[in-house]
Amino acid sequence: MRTNQQSIPFRRSISRMACALLLLLGGGCTPAATVQDYTEPEGPTALTVWLIPGSGLEPLIGEYQLRHPELDIQVQISTYTQLPVKLQTALATGSSSPDIASIDIGYLDRFKQFPEHFYNLYDYGAAGLGERYLGWKWQEAQSGGVLFGLPTDVGPYALVYRADIFAAAGLPSAPEKVAQLLGTWDSFLETGRIIREYTGKAFINNLEDLYIAILRQSPLQYYSPDGELLVERNPQVKAAWDIAIRANELQLSAHTAIDTQKWGTELLTGDFAVMLCPAWLIGHIKSNAPTASGMWRMTQIPGSSVNRGGSVLALPRSGSHPGASYALISWLTAPEQQLAVFKAQGNFPSTPAIYGSPEIREQRDPYFGNAPAGEVYAESAQRIKPTYYGPQHLVIEENMLQYLTRAELGELNPAHAWSLAVQKAKELDASYR
Repeated sequence: MRTNQQSIPFRRSISRMACALLLLLGGGCTPAATVQDYTEPEGPTALTVWLIPGSGLEPLIGEYQLRHPELDIQVQISTYTQLPVKLQTALATGSSSPDIASIDIGYLDRFKQFPEHFYNLYDYGAAGLGERYLGWKWQEAQSGGVLFGLPTDVGPYALVYRADIFAAAGLPSAPEKVAQLLGTWDSFLETGRIIREYTGKAFINNLEDLYIAILRQSPLQYYSPDGELLVERNPQVKAAWDIAIRANELQLSAHTAIDTQKWGTELLTGDFAVMLCPAWLIGHIKSNAPTASGMWRMTQIPGSSVNRGGSVLALPRSGSHPGASYALISWLTAPEQQLAVFKAQGNFPSTPAIYGSPEIREQRDPYFGNAPAGEVYAESAQRIKPTYYGPQHLVIEENMLQYLTRAELGELNPAHAWSLAVQKAKELDASYR
């Protein structure tokens, strides 16, 4: 992602502007006191907000700014990977940090290790907000009696597929039939084998996205809540790896990463038949392959539901105005504002009360054959169970994916790739302790 910074300037004092205009016209506004007695009035309260691209919150912050001229809200945008590094550095060194920071769910457990650096939102009345949000999302936002942030969006999964490829292989192509056909990961692989045999098409875009979807169905990933590394001891890690390797052995992968030119082309040409698709990826699909509209369909993924992505808005203790900051994040994450972000760019809300709204319940997406996308993702979001990620989840996952990709490309024997991935995970974990 491109890194940039944006700022929302504060509104200047209307009275000072009016006074200057009157002076130019020879009118009033004559000071009642001498220059020596004059005291410059205090300016607006400054709030700094750190966000990642694609949050959809900038227009809402602009709206809030207009409603609250007593504030000077400045927004800085950093990439998904840079923002947590910047925040961790700021907290560790005592240097300037924001009043409000967006923390992705994959990084949140890292920051939960340092509760002394964050305001506990329960101290500001957040206990009364718990019913707003999905239960699993609310649970993931807290630890040890500390509520670290208020939830923004979530990343529930759907499965999108090419109905024409399923039909060409002699398979059912209606969404409810495809969901039944792909009810388990074993049947998922078998369907992929049939499609490869009868159409010559790959089934999935790559092993990486398959592995992540399967692993995220586990309540534990690479760490236990007490900090133990579980790469070898969590059977779901090896199960996700083995299913991905089996898919490769069956030649089901197109070896194509998302958000690449090749990916956009293959979405149109149908070089692979399905994608395991978190809600935020829908916009990427449409922008990378706009002319593929109408070729894809949508249904539920195999097995249990799963989440990938989403964030919370947290208040670092180095911020100077926690009361004003809490008021802002409470407004930004309210159902009405989450619905506005969904309507504007599709970020899926973490507030289930609005899942029955016409904008979600009646949403039909022509890109996916008029699929009821809102209903599909709402159902998926409500079936997700809380997941513990751990302090170095994304570092360990990136390591696992690197070795999985090397096995996919034939650079390493799968067994050797697994062994090296586990060893490297142990080394990475040890280096952070």
